[in-house]
Amino acid sequence: MKLINSAFLSRYVNVLCCVLLIGLIQGSCTYYFPSDSNPTKGTSTQNWFQDEALQKLLDLRTNSHESNENGVRLLVNGVNSFARRYENIRTAQFIYVKTFLFTDDEEGRRMAAVLAGRAQAGVPVVLQYDVKGSIESPQVIAEMLNQANALNPLGEKRIIREMREAGVIIVPTNSPSRPYELIEWSENIQRLFQDPVAALKRSGESLILHDYCDHEKYFITGHPDGEIRAIIGGMNIASEYALGGIPTLTDSISGKSGWHDVDVEIQGLAAKEIYKEFLRDMIVHTGQELPSMINETEVKFSKPLDTFQDSAQVRLVVHHPLTQRTRYVEECYYILLKSTPPDEPIFIATAYFAPSRRIREAIIEHANQGGMVTVLTNSIESNNHPILSVAANYAALQIMNKTENFRLYEWAPRPEAGEATMHQKVASFGHHGPVIVGSFNLDAQSAIHNTESIVLIDEPTFRKNFDELAEKYLSPSYSKRKLKYHLDTQPILKQIHSFLTHEFAWYWL
Repeated sequence: MKLINSAFLSRYVNVLCCVLLIGLIQGSCTYYFPSDSNPTKGTSTQNWFQDEALQKLLDLRTNSHESNENGVRLLVNGVNSFARRYENIRTAQFIYVKTFLFTDDEEGRRMAAVLAGRAQAGVPVVLQYDVKGSIESPQVIAEMLNQANALNPLGEKRIIREMREAGVIIVPTNSPSRPYELIEWSENIQRLFQDPVAALKRSGESLILHDYCDHEKYFITGHPDGEIRAIIGGMNIASEYALGGIPTLTDSISGKSGWHDVDVEIQGLAAKEIYKEFLRDMIVHTGQELPSMINETEVKFSKPLDTFQDSAQVRLVVHHPLTQRTRYVEECYYILLKSTPPDEPIFIATAYFAPSRRIREAIIEHANQGGMVTVLTNSIESNNHPILSVAANYAALQIMNKTENFRLYEWAPRPEAGEATMHQKVASFGHHGPVIVGSFNLDAQSAIHNTESIVLIDEPTFRKNFDELAEKYLSPSYSKRKLKYHLDTQPILKQIHSFLTHEFAWYWL
């Protein structure tokens, strides 16, 4: 009898494992390859983007909404963005910063001193920073561990601790001690006894927790009369960003020169939405209600603005794999690629180009309908992650093999001009359509691992300024076009390397 029970149990366990594995695979595929959005096609008019059906589709598929009466200002390079940040700080009644990197270099120390000084003066100052992203060397790990305690098992960098001691509210993200991760695992243990298939599926999705980054960048300040200004884009708190566009200067601590990057400053209703998103993230990462100081500020700045009248239409799109398991920002790109009127151009400048299969197919479809798609990304020489340029060559060649209306440009590093690496994440759609500015790269990290955010801006003057910038990007002094011939005639080992990198390592790119 025992032998029969043992054999039966063995078969039962094997069958159960197979069922669970199939459920996990199916669930994972559903997450990593979402269903088609069935976008609407635009018409060849200046107002195609404001088509009611398209706007409703974006509302539904990106969990966002468009707001009117916003002010927008393009901030090209750190020379402009950081000057504006410090200008805003001077009159700020609160300062909320979110960054992937907060580096202990010249700019990091300057910013830390200013934030600490404002906190000591009684201004509410909050810093959310990605712990993993801000570890720039093994020495930093040793420095952090020296500050470890029961509440903060990884410790923290000296520059962060000094801000905390000065009164800055510190919200470390992407840390093993973050409450959300602990809750995630404990809830899944309970789920295991109620629905084993769902528990296994959720465990597979939760692997994202181990390769997750809080990649958004916000610099939000509140001003007299209830005005909120929000700077959003690709720039972190580090010297390579602050020195962008400043010739010949290098950081004396890191030795880095400037990178080229793009931010945008938002005022109006969209700035308030960014502000609220920051506070929602703060609650997620602390697992607690907002401090009383923050709540008092929120009451003051929640009142509607009667004096602000500007014309930009802005949509904030955010995705957060820890809380949503969604790809809202990639979905936004996908819908716009599918909806831009035929024969109209699309321009994308992204630091890292390793798009998902569905984005590649949407690019090919639009190009085959007559619309030229131009992508600017880093060359191997300019890329701070050269492996992504290897993958980009394969992705570009796959597109070029199916359409002639695709152009690839690679950034020419110019460290002497403060533009060594290209780090911006921007795009424009059609002749008169919207512009994207944000933190989202066209790669797997941004699509399925990281928190990301973009703003989608529809405003004629802003679009004109952006088009002038894009035209400059494609000039010989900034970039070089890479033809299909260049990719086809690479040495065979380089082609194999490119194929293997993109196809077998895409999830980690």
